[in-house]
Amino acid sequence: MVDYHLVRKVKSNKFNVDHLSQYSLYFLLGKQHFKFCILDTKSSSCLLLEDYLIGSNDQPDEIVDTLKVIFETHHLLNAGFWSSVKLAFLGPKSVLVPNHLFEKNTLSEYLKMNCQLDAEEGHYYFKHNTGKMVNVFAANKKIISWFKDQYPNINLHLIHHSSALIEGVPRQQDASRQKSMSLFINIDSTEILVHENDKLLYCNQFNYHSPEELLNYVMVVMNQLGLDANVSKVQLWGNVNNQSEYFKILYKYIRNVSFGKRPSGLKFSFEFDEIDEHQYFDLFGLYYCE
Repeated sequence: MVDYHLVRKVKSNKFNVDHLSQYSLYFLLGKQHFKFCILDTKSSSCLLLEDYLIGSNDQPDEIVDTLKVIFETHHLLNAGFWSSVKLAFLGPKSVLVPNHLFEKNTLSEYLKMNCQLDAEEGHYYFKHNTGKMVNVFAANKKIISWFKDQYPNINLHLIHHSSALIEGVPRQQDASRQKSMSLFINIDSTEILVHENDKLLYCNQFNYHSPEELLNYVMVVMNQLGLDANVSKVQLWGNVNNQSEYFKILYKYIRNVSFGKRPSGLKFSFEFDEIDEHQYFDLFGLYYCE
C-alpha cells in the first residue's frame, strides 16, 4: 500500500506554466521525505516548493511505487522540458575525496572505507568547485533509473545532499571567517560541518535518538576541532525550531547558537514567508551545485 501525504506546499504568484523551459527542477529524496522545488534560472527565484512524507522505509520498490503515484497525480512533474533537473540523495553513504587522490574507476573503494555497499546500489560522484574535493556517494540504481525514465531528454544531475551544504554555507552573506560550526538537523540524523575562512575542515553525518545524543556528538566534534562552546558560532538549519528539545539542549550548553538563513543567491516571494528561513537549505542549496 502506498503511504504518503503532502506536508507543505508553497507557490509563488509569479509561477507561469508557459515558462517551464527556463525553470530548473530540484529533487531531494530521503528515507522518509521527498521534496522538490522549482527555480526560475533567469531571475534566480524560487517559485514552488512541495514537501512529502513518504513513510519510513528503505525498500526501493516501495519508494518507486510511492513516487509513481505522486507523479501520476501531479500536473507539473511529468513535464519533460525543464532547463535542468537535479536529484539529491539524503543518506549516510558518502565520502569526500581530495581531488589529487580521485580516480573515477575506484568509486567503490572509496566508499568501502566508510560504509557497507549493497549490490543494487550504484556509485556516483560530484566534483566541488569550491573545496578541491569530490563527493563520492552510493544510491539505488533502480530509483535513479526510474527518474531517468521520467526525463529521457534531460541530463539528470545526481548529487549527495551534503554537497548542497558544503557549497552553500560559505556563500552566506553572514558566513563567519572564524572557525564555526553548522548543524543540519533531519528527522533522525544530523550533518555537522566546520568551516574556517571558507575552508571546510570537517563534514560528517550522525544518527541520533535523543536530544542528549545529538548534544554529545556536537560537543565531541567541538572538542576535536578546537571550538569553544562559550564563543564559537554554531548555526542550525533543518527540522528544528526554538520550541524543540533539540534546540533547547543546544542553547543550554552553547552560548553562540542561532538559526541559519536561506541561500543568499536566491530570491523568494512573500508566499515563502510562512517557511522559517533555516528550513530546506539542503534543497535550495542545490542551486550552487553546478
